[in-house]
Amino acid sequence: MPLPVRQALKELGMLIASGRKERRFTQAELANRVGVGRMTIVRMEQGAPEIAIGYYLTAAWILGLPVLSWCDFAGLHVDSSVAVFLEKLSKHLPERIRTKKDDIDNDF
Repeated sequence: MPLPVRQALKELGMLIASGRKERRFTQAELANRVGVGRMTIVRMEQGAPEIAIGYYLTAAWILGLPVLSWCDFAGLHVDSSVAVFLEKLSKHLPERIRTKKDDIDNDF
């Protein structure tokens, strides 16, 4: 895993730990709200890459942490500039990507 990605996960884990402590939640209480075991919260707070991103984002939403610059979890509002960009981009991209088949060489 690239160093910047590991650092970002570590920082996200530190944000979650700080948010949890600020709201006076135990690790067990946050785990119960997220729907995982306490050890998963421990690993998240350490920035473990094997934890699903959905659990990180759920914890951030529960704690009210602004982890995605284009998304406001409180009101589920998506920044319109990002939404417009994604809409424009999706119009110009194919729906499916297929692997290219090798040309058959019929030259015997």
